[in-house]
Parts: sequence; C-alpha cells; structure tokens
Amino acid sequence: MNSVQAESKKESIEAKAEPMGKGKGRETLVDAVFDLGLSWAEFGVSQGKQALTQSAKTLERAAKSLDDLQRRLRKD
Repeated sequence: MNSVQAESKKESIEAKAEPMGKGKGRETLVDAVFDLGLSWAEFGVSQGKQALTQSAKTLERAAKSLDDLQRRLRKD
C-alpha cells in the first residue's frame, strides 16, 4: 500500500459516522437518512401489499362473473 492509499484509507475511517449514544437522544445524519429510507421502504411494501390484495379481490370477482356466465350458457 502506498502513502496515498494509506492516507485515503485513514481519511475514510475518520469520516465514518458514529452513534452519539442511546441516552443522549441524538443521532447522526447517517442514522437519520437510514431511518428515513427504512420508513419509505416500509411504506412502499405496505402499498404493494394493498395493491396486490385489491387485485386479487378484483380477479376473484371477475372469476365469479365468468363462472356465472358459464352456468347461464349451460342452462340455455
């Protein structure tokens, strides 16, 4: 490792965020951004679940309608 790489590695280690401690009630910017991203991911998954549930209900109604149509066609 040359001196430039060593200095770069040293700077990257020093630039890492560290938590301020649980009792202090403060968090780093990295923690805040991570929490925000996690919240958006949770929201997105929830919305996806709702969309799939609604689609499943719609497909069930369509299948029932087709079944009713098939029964009426058989009767005639």
